[in-house]
Amino acid sequence: MRKQSSKAGQSLKGRRFSPEQRQHALVLVRAGMKRQEIARVIGTTAESIRRWLNMTEAAEPRQAEGTRAPAAAPMGPAEDGVQAAAPASPEAAGGSSPPEVGSVRSPFAPHDPGQGLAEWEVAAILEYKRKHPSMGPAQIRAQLKRFKGWRISIKAIHRVLRAHGYESVHRASRPQGPEPCRFEAPRPNALWQMDHAEVRVGPEKFSLLLVLDDFSRFVVGHALLASPDAQTAIGALGQAIARHGKPEAIRTDRGGGFLAAPFVRFLEVQLIDHVVGRPYRPQGGGKVEALVATVRRELWDVEHFPSPVEAHRRLDEFIEDYNHHRAHMGIDGLTPADRYFGRARQVLAAIDAASRKRQALLAGQSGLQAPSDDLATLGTGPLEVLRLVLTEGQMELRFLGARVRLGRVEP
Repeated sequence: MRKQSSKAGQSLKGRRFSPEQRQHALVLVRAGMKRQEIARVIGTTAESIRRWLNMTEAAEPRQAEGTRAPAAAPMGPAEDGVQAAAPASPEAAGGSSPPEVGSVRSPFAPHDPGQGLAEWEVAAILEYKRKHPSMGPAQIRAQLKRFKGWRISIKAIHRVLRAHGYESVHRASRPQGPEPCRFEAPRPNALWQMDHAEVRVGPEKFSLLLVLDDFSRFVVGHALLASPDAQTAIGALGQAIARHGKPEAIRTDRGGGFLAAPFVRFLEVQLIDHVVGRPYRPQGGGKVEALVATVRRELWDVEHFPSPVEAHRRLDEFIEDYNHHRAHMGIDGLTPADRYFGRARQVLAAIDAASRKRQALLAGQSGLQAPSDDLATLGTGPLEVLRLVLTEGQMELRFLGARVRLGRVEP
């Protein structure tokens, strides 16, 4: 079989086809005939027919609406002795006329009833772009999926942004080399990451301290400090522990404040493991470094803070929005709060239900209105963070999605 197929490929190699033969093949394509069948009749390959179609659509000007493709002249014998079939008439093809030459829509595009965007969807895309100018189509798609339940393609969002004058957002390419090893903590509060970043408030320099939960990307603590020393880091970390509980381990770089004796002793007293990054090896701290870059790009690079009080206020608002009202592409399009507080399954189920409702609306022919359900407030009510559970004779303490087995209850 392999020898026969190779001989068939060699026999088609180097073939030459007249313009009439190519035109006849394109007419059959637009009449609805499959490319594989046309290739078998013409004596060429489906890939060649695809190239002919692309070349024709690119070269020929668009015809006026209502005109049809010119009919092909009767064909004689093909070069290899295969007689090509005569072009099928519109009536023979099922009574429908072939599409116009140079049509924008490909004849092979799927006919999805949910294709196209409604006015309220375009308005939502532009609203997210105005609110977050640095977001690209993929990030906007994640926001629409999480907070609206709309599954809109990245290409469709890109077309909307381009049509309204927005340029594409390009990120720097990934460094060359082996694929990095991905790591994620197994549960909330298993590992926190801390990092300092220098920022300016007016003419003065401040240190921005961020504390991030590795599993959920939830910002458990943040502070704007005058200096990145050990005492200020201990104060910010202590506030995060009082608010969200104690982590099992903390990962830092080799900054002076993190390696100072007071900070190390504080972690030892609290029975928290200290994971320190290796010199000149930033691997392992990418999540908190990405958060620092986001804060710089979307807050400090676009706003000017005349005083530390104003900077503190806007930083608090940004972190609140980041935790609860911003979908994260690294955690299945959920918000950090969805993961941190253990409501991921509930949110994903609500997104699927809202997505099905959107598809049903778009499938209708008239009376299309925006869905009334909004997922922005999903999961923002009271949360159960601590529970004592007895299951199969085992006592468990459940806290923020983590389980602590207390042992078997004896009768």
